[in-house]
Amino acid sequence: MGTLQATEVLKLLLGKGKSLSGRLLVYDAMKLSFRELKLRRDENCALCGDQPTITELQDYEAFCAVPLATAEEEKELLPDEITPQELKAWMDGEQPCSLVDVRETQEWEICRIDSAQLLPLSTFKTAADALNPDDCIVLYCYKGKRSLQALEKLREAGFTKLHSLAGGIDRWAEQVDPEMPRY
Repeated sequence: MGTLQATEVLKLLLGKGKSLSGRLLVYDAMKLSFRELKLRRDENCALCGDQPTITELQDYEAFCAVPLATAEEEKELLPDEITPQELKAWMDGEQPCSLVDVRETQEWEICRIDSAQLLPLSTFKTAADALNPDDCIVLYCYKGKRSLQALEKLREAGFTKLHSLAGGIDRWAEQVDPEMPRY
């Protein structure tokens, strides 16, 4: 798709070929097919009409009078989730907790949080044997979904002191450890 877009830019800059101006190219990846739709020009369009009112980039916050949501505000925490900052404070304050990474080995090799133990969700049936049910356990994965699944499995096995890292290691890298490789 990027190559097609770049080709359209070149055609417009060079004034060569037939551009997609006034047409929309629709790509169906499942069928590996393209369709072309003709578009009618709207003379009253605020962007490309006869008398455009939008002539420069807009400041979203000023335009909508609504501040942009931060990553924390976009998604409320679930009862068992903790933020990366909370986990960092626990680790810095030496609050005893077991940190368990439920991603797969190839993900673990890219990056990990120090002191974490790898117990991939794909082999999690035996994970309960490797953990102490009396420990405070913080589970994490890439974005937070698999760690919540692992939390439920441990809860079913009788564990009670469980937490999931909201946003996973990706949010940890973004908010706590910006030097950590991201994928």
